[in-house]
Amino acid sequence: MCGRFFLDTDVKDIMEHYNEAPPDIFSPRYNIAPTTPVIACTDQGMTFFRWGLIPSWAKDLTMGNRMFNARAETVAEKPSFRHAYRRRRCLIPASGYYEWRLENGRKQPYCCHIDHRLFSMAGIWEHWQDGDGNEIQSCAIITTEAKNAIAKIHHRMPVHISRPDYSKWLNCSTENTGEADSLLSNTSPQYQYYAVNTTVNNSRSEGKDLIRALDP
Repeated sequence: MCGRFFLDTDVKDIMEHYNEAPPDIFSPRYNIAPTTPVIACTDQGMTFFRWGLIPSWAKDLTMGNRMFNARAETVAEKPSFRHAYRRRRCLIPASGYYEWRLENGRKQPYCCHIDHRLFSMAGIWEHWQDGDGNEIQSCAIITTEAKNAIAKIHHRMPVHISRPDYSKWLNCSTENTGEADSLLSNTSPQYQYYAVNTTVNNSRSEGKDLIRALDP
């Protein structure tokens, strides 16, 4: 799964990577948690979404609190996600994410990254309106079975979309999701990891020290 991540980069790097400008209020964050705003790239540009997908038919927004991940194996069929998967895919920029492994009776957090470089996680997004007609746009990160070294930390990992495939992932112009299906099944990121301080366990903790490696 992916329940916490960070985006440690600046506006210039994002613009060069996506050829899009992030929202004006963008700033680096080191402990991004579900239900908070996350930056995302769609076929219409970059914007903020609430992390935790709220299906259009949900009675209230709290349904999205537990729907921050969608499984690659079922995203095309599950009622909560399938419409967004066909029509509204996005890229969620990240510098890395956190995962926890049980060690000596306690959960040890790890920082997972790809050479400390900006990359994109596969996402889907949805519209939802409350009873007063106010619209909320929300998203979920797609995960899959862990591969390569990261499988030593956790059995799930975020789906990585490589830069040459961005346009394929974002293209939702037809009902044919064959290319998107292929990107999900063929993802094979070389995630690396190292242990970090348990301060990150508190979702209210923030700052660059959260991604600092523990002393050996």
